[in-house]
Amino acid sequence: MKNIVKQLIEYSYANNLSHIPSALSMLSYLEELFEKKLVTKEDFIVIGKPFGSQAYYLLWEKYWGLKIEGLSAGVKHDEIDFVDYSEETIGNALGVGCGIAMTTDKLVWVNITDATLQMGNTLEAIQFIGQMQLKNIALTIDYNNSQVLGATSDIIDVDPVIQMFKAYNWHVEHDLSNFGMTVRPRVYVLKTTKGDGIPVMEDNIKEWHYKVLNEKDFKQIY
Repeated sequence: MKNIVKQLIEYSYANNLSHIPSALSMLSYLEELFEKKLVTKEDFIVIGKPFGSQAYYLLWEKYWGLKIEGLSAGVKHDEIDFVDYSEETIGNALGVGCGIAMTTDKLVWVNITDATLQMGNTLEAIQFIGQMQLKNIALTIDYNNSQVLGATSDIIDVDPVIQMFKAYNWHVEHDLSNFGMTVRPRVYVLKTTKGDGIPVMEDNIKEWHYKVLNEKDFKQIY
């Protein structure tokens, strides 16, 4: 088990946090973004996946010196000064990022999950950003094909939305090797695994979606 995964399990257990599989799902690519300084505190930061907050917190502590004691279970922009927006109603983040991008030349990083692509307001934002060619938008998608009711592809398949990005002249990437601003808005569709690195979670996502670790669970995993 990687050290950062161990820390995430320990932190989740100590603070009675749920959404552990969601945190593990995005942990790897978030670390790449922050470790390589692809996203910094000086950029605009828009969080459309506020659950699984322990992944953000531990990495922001490690790379940006964030004091994480006493923070809420979900990322809140009124608690963290470098987070410009973190949504409570899922689906608004990309639209907010769009509004910010129209007022600045700086990078606007937006992070969402694949299920967010089922939301009408997200689809409108995709169209508008593409139409306006807001080149300072960098959108990462935690594409784990999983939500509380089951597989995302079984509920409302969002693969066609990836074609929609292309139709509206977004540049579509599947890793972070070319992350940043170019002449077009960019979306990074990152295939991930919910519960990544913890087999008992990977194999039973529904049970673990909201589950808080008890002592038995913690000892079994750790």
